[in-house]
Amino acid sequence: MGALTTVDGTTTKLGNAVAKWKGDLLGTLPIVAESTALLVQVGKGTKTAKDSAALDFAGTLDVATATNKLVVSVNTTMTALIGARKKFDKLLLTPVIYIDLGLQRRATSEMSAAIIAKVPADFQALAKNLVAPIDASFALAIAAFR
Repeated sequence: MGALTTVDGTTTKLGNAVAKWKGDLLGTLPIVAESTALLVQVGKGTKTAKDSAALDFAGTLDVATATNKLVVSVNTTMTALIGARKKFDKLLLTPVIYIDLGLQRRATSEMSAAIIAKVPADFQALAKNLVAPIDASFALAIAAFR
């Protein structure tokens, strides 16, 4: 669960960096840094999940709570990115953001799958439903940058 908390915090930092960005090239540095940090943290979260033991009921509830919080952070961050599309266009960075979103989506899907694999079988369908809004947010952002 610590990995989900870290990913949530890094996602929030990325969203904040995008929201504060004025549209200048130098201002993209915090966005790049947070995006890179997020990709690294998601990768670490995937490894942690794969190396972890199966979750018990209490662990499953903790993960569900952390996942719900992450859903909100991802949605907020994707909304900020979509809102900044014109700024990225001006700097000809839209293709870079599009590629980055694809990488982030793939990494997030891998982390989600690794976590869901640790959830008790009776709760795996529910777990998939809990993470579905994350993928939907990525899909909307990717479509906006296509």
